[in-house]
Amino acid sequence: MFIRHVFLFSLIFICSACTTSGQLYYVDTKGNEKLGCDVEFIGIPSVDKFAVEYALSLCAKSIVKKGGVIKESHLLKIDTTIPAAPCGAAWTHELAKQHFQSKYLSKKEYGYIVANIDLKLAELNTCI
Repeated sequence: MFIRHVFLFSLIFICSACTTSGQLYYVDTKGNEKLGCDVEFIGIPSVDKFAVEYALSLCAKSIVKKGGVIKESHLLKIDTTIPAAPCGAAWTHELAKQHFQSKYLSKKEYGYIVANIDLKLAELNTCI
């Protein structure tokens, strides 16, 4: 019984170490501070930090378009362009993982693609 509890605690601790998250607060047009985005990615921390960056950057750009003000202005300067998926495909987690493991994608590109997929922004690449 004791071993089971130690194992469970260890598993929870290890999994919690694999979570990368971020929040973005902004000031609305009435001067109220609000939480604009709260994102979390679970997987490879060195990749997930880029997924958080991508999601917060898109969020920041959306908030500013709507008249909000953010303190983290560096998020507005991030190029959130991602590599195109192969012709006739849209990025999926499996496809992105294969390309990352084959060294066709950097950690940053992979993280951005993961966030793009999770945000349901992945589109079919028609390669016209």
